[in-house]
Amino acid sequence: MAKGSSKKISSNNQSTLQVLQYGFLITNTIHLVFRFWFFKSSATWRSLLAYLSTEALALFLWIQLISMAKGGDDLAQPGLTAYMFDVIYVTWFVHITTALFSHYFWWIYLCIPAYACYMLYQKVLLPFLFKGRSPFESIGRMFSGGGSGGTGVGGKNGDQQEATPALSKRQAKLQARAEKGDPRVQVRRR
Repeated sequence: MAKGSSKKISSNNQSTLQVLQYGFLITNTIHLVFRFWFFKSSATWRSLLAYLSTEALALFLWIQLISMAKGGDDLAQPGLTAYMFDVIYVTWFVHITTALFSHYFWWIYLCIPAYACYMLYQKVLLPFLFKGRSPFESIGRMFSGGGSGGTGVGGKNGDQQEATPALSKRQAKLQARAEKGDPRVQVRRR
């Protein structure tokens, strides 16, 4: 059973790596032919340096994926492997669009560090540094008037809502049963 699974993973990895190989061949050919042959006047040292540095990053990730596949890892798994594929695909997109349309498409490459910062905030800073409470929520409440504490048209009601946490459907159902005096709920209460 396990042998069949490892054979399936191996064949999927091989087909994935073959697609990557063709993708690198096609995108690099398009970029080199169009940027440095047809649109020779728009090719600068900066564009060559940008192309070489981003292609080196994509090739490094491709080599990592090849070594992972040789080690028996599944390349279809979520997590860091998926991010490696995303970086390679963004690199291909940027290379084709800068070769065919405009050098302004290099700015799209900034979505990679922007997404990395977002994930750092969501997975590390928010749960560990901010204890699960976003610092931006308090700023939003300050501007929306939710944290004013005044006695305006819903001041008391707003304060009561903040005091009681939102209940799930199951918790609300159990609370309603407890209020009716259901013996199943009363037995479990302490």
